[in-house]
Amino acid sequence: MIDCASVLRAIFAVTPDRKYTVLADRFEGRKFNSPNDVIVGPDGALYFTDPTLDLLKGETQEIPFQGVYRLGEAGEVRLLTKDLTQPNGLAFSPDGKRLYVDDSKRRNIRVYDVKPDGSLANGRVFGEEAGGHHEGVPDGMRVDKAGNLYVTGPKGIWVWDWQGHHLGTIEMPEQPANLNWGDSDYRTLYITATTSVYRLRTKTRGYVPYRQGKDHSNRK
Repeated sequence: MIDCASVLRAIFAVTPDRKYTVLADRFEGRKFNSPNDVIVGPDGALYFTDPTLDLLKGETQEIPFQGVYRLGEAGEVRLLTKDLTQPNGLAFSPDGKRLYVDDSKRRNIRVYDVKPDGSLANGRVFGEEAGGHHEGVPDGMRVDKAGNLYVTGPKGIWVWDWQGHHLGTIEMPEQPANLNWGDSDYRTLYITATTSVYRLRTKTRGYVPYRQGKDHSNRK
């Protein structure tokens, strides 16, 4: 399993016997802020966000921006963009040609074209989740096989088509934070919220990330 450890300010891998390996904790010699979300890209590399949302009080912010990064097979860390104020959740389109990243401070979702080398281009606003007076900001996100985007936000889960049209919001009993596809047919959303975990059966099929089962524990 690959995950972010905000307190450790690192990306790490956990083996079934509960041993963990730090895959990356610095960029150009400086500690990350508080890595928040990580996914596997179409090239097998890891892509992750590094906001200051969970930077502990008293900890020094060594990197003067909040970036989106690519962690390559050899352990090299490359900055992809630093034009978001608080980058959070991220997801690739099913064809791997677009990367979605939400900005929790600006309450919007940005989309980038992905180049063959994993770099990003043509960043633009995909959608906004202002939400009025409701709590909640764009956070976790997933896509389905049709390319629709599911993003937690004010009142629940906002659903967007690939062109940036807001199709509707799945209202939740409490504010959700993250979500993922599950069950053998990937038609069920599992959602973490303020105090509970929810299970939502859908008519669509979730998109299975690239090389989901790949072992990254030997990264250096």
